[in-house]
Amino acid sequence: MFPKRISQILCLGFALSFVLVGCRPSREHTPDHLVIREGVAPMAQPGAECEEPLVVEVLGALRKGALGGQGHRPPAEGVRVRVEAVTQGASAEPSEGETDGGGKFVCRLKLARRFGDQYFKISCPGFDNVNPVFVHAVAGVHVEGAMQETVAGDVLLHPIRISLKDEDGAPMTGVSVFFSLKSGPTEAKLTSTHVLTDGNGVASVGFRTAESYTGKYEILAEIGEDEKQTRAIVIPELGVSRQNIIIGVLGGLGIFLLGMSMMSDGLTQLAGNKLKSLLQAFTGSRWKAMLAGLVVTALIQSSGACTVMVVGFVNAGLLNLVQGLGIVLGSAIGTTVTAQMVSLQLDFLALPAIALGVIWLLLAKNNQNKGIANAILGFGLLFYGMTLMSSQLKSVAQFPTFISFFRTFDCRPAAGEWMPSFGSILGAILVGTVMTVVVQSSSATVGVAIALAESGLLNFYTAVPLILGDNIGSTITGLLASVNTSRPSRQTAFANTCFKVLAVLLMLPLFYVPWRGHPCFLELVDVITTGEVFAEMPENIGRHLASAHTLFNVCSVLLFLPMVRFLARVAKLVIPDRDDDAKDENVICHLEQRLLNTPSAALSQVFYALTAMTQASMDLTHFALEAMLEPDQSLSRDKVDQLENRIDRAQHDIIEYLAKLTRRHLNQSQSSAVPVFMHCVNDIERIGDRAVNIFDLVPTFKTKDDQFSIQARLDIRDVDAQLQKMRENLTHILQKNVPGDIPKVVRMETEIKRLIAKYEHDHETRLQNQECTVERGVVFVELLSNLERISAHLGNVAERANELLPHSVTFTT
Repeated sequence: MFPKRISQILCLGFALSFVLVGCRPSREHTPDHLVIREGVAPMAQPGAECEEPLVVEVLGALRKGALGGQGHRPPAEGVRVRVEAVTQGASAEPSEGETDGGGKFVCRLKLARRFGDQYFKISCPGFDNVNPVFVHAVAGVHVEGAMQETVAGDVLLHPIRISLKDEDGAPMTGVSVFFSLKSGPTEAKLTSTHVLTDGNGVASVGFRTAESYTGKYEILAEIGEDEKQTRAIVIPELGVSRQNIIIGVLGGLGIFLLGMSMMSDGLTQLAGNKLKSLLQAFTGSRWKAMLAGLVVTALIQSSGACTVMVVGFVNAGLLNLVQGLGIVLGSAIGTTVTAQMVSLQLDFLALPAIALGVIWLLLAKNNQNKGIANAILGFGLLFYGMTLMSSQLKSVAQFPTFISFFRTFDCRPAAGEWMPSFGSILGAILVGTVMTVVVQSSSATVGVAIALAESGLLNFYTAVPLILGDNIGSTITGLLASVNTSRPSRQTAFANTCFKVLAVLLMLPLFYVPWRGHPCFLELVDVITTGEVFAEMPENIGRHLASAHTLFNVCSVLLFLPMVRFLARVAKLVIPDRDDDAKDENVICHLEQRLLNTPSAALSQVFYALTAMTQASMDLTHFALEAMLEPDQSLSRDKVDQLENRIDRAQHDIIEYLAKLTRRHLNQSQSSAVPVFMHCVNDIERIGDRAVNIFDLVPTFKTKDDQFSIQARLDIRDVDAQLQKMRENLTHILQKNVPGDIPKVVRMETEIKRLIAKYEHDHETRLQNQECTVERGVVFVELLSNLERISAHLGNVAERANELLPHSVTFTT
């Protein structure tokens, strides 16, 4: 009971750590900074009201996040804002008021009845520390053709048109308008830089974007008549190179995945046998198993790798279904660490980490240092890939085509409502699932979702269902790993999928339970995380998504862990156990190929296979002796050949598996263990050969009269009993990791040799007394010689046991 309580406390502590780290501070009421959110450069006819409202946001002092980063400015609520017309005749309605809960103040600007530039001053009365801002409005000018999107290198579909009208609304003809490129590649060209307005008061110009450039261009339009001048008007246009965007995003994703793989491999290499030891130490109960999965996944930064390990162990019979499910559930929490790291905006560490990792790798002399180097290099590549993706996505965040694509599964509620569409939520979940199935990494797709949200292409309402879909898609790795494996391993993978699907289904209703005007789960995430994510300009959205990912998995695991036996029953109902399970009778132990990427787990699997192979060889020896001593017993030649083929195949599979393992990154202990395993496997295989030699002697006894004497048969049974006892002690040492009993097994080999020598001497006495024929005597001596060699092979394995035991596996099943 006590370990269970400790496990529960640790789980809750892990969940609360994210809450305490990102707990939202109290609301801000002291202004420090003014920002114009809408209506930055308003235009209207002289004397008319601007179509676009002026939206002013008042922000408080900069607050640094608890985990670093750039920090944020919280919105200041209840602060008085004043809008004053600097230009005579202009006005604002209302001209003064207080900010709302989001720190915003909205008003309408009315321009003076004259052509040209007009100005408004925005300030916070009573707060001298807040610098006022000025809004530049233009009367009598209308711009058409702004924010057009075209392919890089092409001409805008519509020309840029500047319409000029005087105070009476009449077109201004023959007025000079000067165009110039303010920002963007110089290869981009305007068709003209100086245009006179026509009879309708319109000046138009064409624009060709630059090749291979994605981003925004800023074109300046200046009206240059003496009495009809205005400040430069900025006209934005958009050019997109689809090829560069695809290459940039996929390239960044590839570097991100490479970084994750290198970091995972480095941490796995650095952990060595500790991964196996963790799984071995924490599988006594479902809570301990969950903790084991959490810690292992947090260490190696890959829930897929942890799931593959579990499937391999279940397939080998080292874990039962309930223990395997406990570990898999824990890995769901452990995998959220990656999303937390990505959301911390540590991209400034990317290049230093890459440089340090490369230098460390070049100087590393042993596998331990190489593991550290790979982990550091992978960390840098992960954030560098994230930076590349983010920069490419931010460059197209304002492009209408990209915005319209992401709106196809947009879950933001309609204006005036708080409840998102059920169909759109399902669509976002499906998109997240498909993305993860394609990429085969939930951490990568969560990283992409964070990058999309931070670029402005995804809102919080849509990104959270997308991440829920990522969680479902992450189970595909385990399902693929379970193909062509035993039923328990397939049940484990299927139960993992059921867990994630049921967890998402239980989460869906929470999108329709209101709290403070928002879905309760989303509001809870906003409450525990720094920043206002529901603001018009969401704050700290990356941290919010990481918190949502963690909160969902922690809550799901705590909910389903007590029901892990129910999940196991569901899995067995869908994939029932069968006595005639389609398991290859010629295979002693299946060696999971996917475990090769985790050498400590792979060697543990080889250790288990070696133990099973020893059992099979000694069983064959016993059967062969029984066939010799009891001729009526039905042990056919075909049965013996089948048993020997199983042993030969096991030898071939283990040797081949170990050869593949040598091509992985192994530490010194693992590298030295490989040849020891090979020698032991060969010794065990030779036991099978000796057993076949014994069976080949059976035809010499055609009748009962040809049998050994009663004393000779008793001697043979005595040696067989000693061999089986030696086998049992050796198996006990290997399975229970009892190195102190090794000398006992070695002494047993000496004792068996002494017995065989004694029985050979007794046999010579029987020959001299004519109690035995020469023919039977030759067979008896050959039989004892084979038994002696079997004891020698078992002794060889016992002598090497000290080098094998560090890779033993003793799960509590």
